[in-house]
Amino acid sequence: MATNGTAAAAADRSAAAKKGQATRRRQAANRRTSTATRNARGAAATRASAEAKQADALVTQIAGVAESAVLIPVGVALETRDRLVDVVRPWTSRTGAERELTRVRRNARRFERRGTVARNRLVREARQRRNRVQRELRRRRTQLTRLVRRQRNQTNRTLRQNGRRVSREVRTQVDQTRERVQQLV
Repeated sequence: MATNGTAAAAADRSAAAKKGQATRRRQAANRRTSTATRNARGAAATRASAEAKQADALVTQIAGVAESAVLIPVGVALETRDRLVDVVRPWTSRTGAERELTRVRRNARRFERRGTVARNRLVREARQRRNRVQRELRRRRTQLTRLVRRQRNQTNRTLRQNGRRVSREVRTQVDQTRERVQQLV
């Protein structure tokens, strides 16, 4: 029995070990499942939080654009009013109006001087261009006249020389023909 007792004890231990091992496996599986569930819940919560933040950012951005659309025309109107007030204010009192009139006259004289200087510069440049073109035309005309005169003189010289040669040759031919006729007669 001792062997049976030992075998039974061993079987009990083996059964207890198997039971413990099964428990440990079950607990590990439960831990993995609960960790996965926790992770999934955390990811879902993170995703939902990110989507909520994105929606809030979009709403904030749209609100900012809408606010800008309302505030821009108001700002433009105020700037226009300020500039108009700045333009009109100097003319509201007699001394201010006289001061502004003096400033306007001074500016008008300055603008007139600048206009006169610009006009004179343009007239001067136009005159210089015209003179330059006329000078160039005269130079080219003179060159062309010289070339034509040189060619005409050379042509006349060649014609005179050729005329002399032809008349000499004709005289020679006439003389030779006359001599032959006299010899034949």
